[in-house]
Amino acid sequence: MKPKVFILGAGYAGILAANRLEKQLKEAEIVLVSESSEFKERIRFHELASTGSEKKIKIKDLLRTKVNFLQAKITKIKPKENVIEIDGNPNSIAYDYLIITLGSSQIHQIQNVTNSIQSNEATSNFIKKYKQNEIQKLGIIGGGLTGIEMASEWKYFHPNTSVFLIDKNKFGSSFSEKGKNYLKTYLSKNNIHILDQTKILSTNENEITFEDQNKISFDCILNCSGFKSSPLLKEAGFSTNSKNQIYVDPFLRSLSFPNVFVAGDSAFLENSILRMGCVTALPMGAHIADQIANLIREKKLSPFLFQFFGRCVSLGRKEGLIQFTYGDDKPKEWIITGKWGAVIKELVNQFTIFSLKMEKYLPFRFYFWPKGNPIQKKEPVLTKTISIGT
Repeated sequence: MKPKVFILGAGYAGILAANRLEKQLKEAEIVLVSESSEFKERIRFHELASTGSEKKIKIKDLLRTKVNFLQAKITKIKPKENVIEIDGNPNSIAYDYLIITLGSSQIHQIQNVTNSIQSNEATSNFIKKYKQNEIQKLGIIGGGLTGIEMASEWKYFHPNTSVFLIDKNKFGSSFSEKGKNYLKTYLSKNNIHILDQTKILSTNENEITFEDQNKISFDCILNCSGFKSSPLLKEAGFSTNSKNQIYVDPFLRSLSFPNVFVAGDSAFLENSILRMGCVTALPMGAHIADQIANLIREKKLSPFLFQFFGRCVSLGRKEGLIQFTYGDDKPKEWIITGKWGAVIKELVNQFTIFSLKMEKYLPFRFYFWPKGNPIQKKEPVLTKTISIGT
C-alpha cells in the first residue's frame, strides 16, 4: 500500500511541503487539508485591513496535480491512533505520516480586546465590523513587526486619522540603533504616536486605562501583541508550550510522536533562534518534505539547519526598512531605508508566492535558504572555587 501523508494547514509551510514531497515521492499518497479553498497571504493582512481589497489565490492553483486537496475543518487529531477527524465526516481518517502546519490564528487575549489581523477570518471580521472611513482614532497594541506595519499602512491610506501604538516593552529593542532611530523618525513624521514601556490596566468600550492611571480614547483598537497556535494541538496530547506550539526535535518531529512533523508557527524547537513567521515557515516546510522522503526510502534523517539574514518592514507603500542581522537574528548596524527599503520588502513578499509556484512547476527542488545551526549556544556558567585553609 502507498504510505499516506496528511498535511494539516495550507499556509506557506503546508503548500511548499506538499509540492516538494510529491515530486520526490511518486509512491506516496499526499493529502493537504484546509478549511478554506483560498490561500491567504498572511504577510499582507495589514494591507487587507487598511484597504479592504484582497487578491484571491485558489489553493488548488498552487498545488501539483497529484497532491490531493481536501477542503474540510479539522475537529480532532488523534496521534496515538494515527487518525484525524474532520467536520461532517463520522469516520476517522488514517495516516502514516502527519505534517502539522496550522499556523498561529489565535491571539494573546488582553482584557476584552478581540479585534486582530492574525487570521484571514479576524481581518475580515474587522473590515465588516468597522467602516474604515469612520475610524478617526485607531489604537494598536503591540510594537512588533505586525503592529508597526499595521500602524504605518493604516496611516498611509487614512492620513487624516489618529494612530497610536502601545508597547509594553521598550520600542524597537530588536533593531539596531540605526534601525530603531529610523523607525521612530518615520512614525513621528507621520504622526503615529508611540506609547512604549506602558502597561494596560483595563479597557472599556472606547477607553484604555494604563497602570499609571493615564487614559486614552479610541474608536477602534487592534490586538497585535503576540500570537498562539491552534488549541487542537494541546487537546490532541502533544507536548506543547504556553503558545500551544508543539515541542519538536532537531529533525522537526514531535517529541511525543515521531511520525508527526511540525512546521511554521505550530513548531517549537527548544533553545533555538527560530521565531514565528513566514521566514521560518517556508524552510521548515521544505526540510520536512525532504526528511519524510528520506524516511520512507529508509535513508538517514538530517537536522534542520537555518540562520537569519535580516528582517524587512514595510512602512506604508513608499518606504521600508531592511534590518540586516547576524545568523542568530541579532541586528547589525547596517540598514536599507526609504524607497529601496520598500522595493526590497515587496520583492521579498513576492518571492514567497514565486517560491510556491516554482516548487509546483519545476521538476526539481527549488526553494533554498541560508543554513546554520539554529540552536543557541549556552553561555558557560562561571563558578568560583574557594579554598579553605587549615
